[in-house]
Amino acid sequence: MSDYTSIADVGSSLMSVIRSEMLLDPSLSAKFTSADSITLDPPTDDAGGLGSAALSIYLYRILEDPYLKNQPQVIGRGGLPVRSPLCLDLYYLMTPLLADTRDQHIVLGKLMQILYDRPTLEGADLIGGLAGSNDRIRAVFNPVSLEESARVWQALETAYRLSVCYTLRVTMISSTIVSGAMSVLDSEFTVGAR
Repeated sequence: MSDYTSIADVGSSLMSVIRSEMLLDPSLSAKFTSADSITLDPPTDDAGGLGSAALSIYLYRILEDPYLKNQPQVIGRGGLPVRSPLCLDLYYLMTPLLADTRDQHIVLGKLMQILYDRPTLEGADLIGGLAGSNDRIRAVFNPVSLEESARVWQALETAYRLSVCYTLRVTMISSTIVSGAMSVLDSEFTVGAR
């Protein structure tokens, strides 16, 4: 199970997968040779502000996954019951940062192809604290409304740029709270004469 670094580790894992796939494409590899060609920083109007970055993968929203909110306790270290992990959905705004509009379209198309072909980050894709875990992070295309998109760009205080949104779910953060006893999951009652 993951610790509090899992949000950062998901971003790093996502960057690593996208960059490695971009480098495999001969027509795009020149734009992604630099280690900082993909950034987790927000997109900006300042062309030189993000250096040689060709793609911004910006985490703009985090929500608790409502379907996994009330999980039962799990067994933690030492066999003690621990509160179930915090399950999060991470919302990313992915924006090409290239000057040429055609290049932006090509990078965005390749990005969407990568996440369509590899919708799950698992095993060797995961780095940092997630490495070696059994976690599976799904990348789901998130077609946001024009209103939500406008709110995000307004909050960034920058002009709108061509971008797409993806939700990465489910990221789990382990609890540190150890419970004294396990929840009752089963009981037996006997009714009858003595």
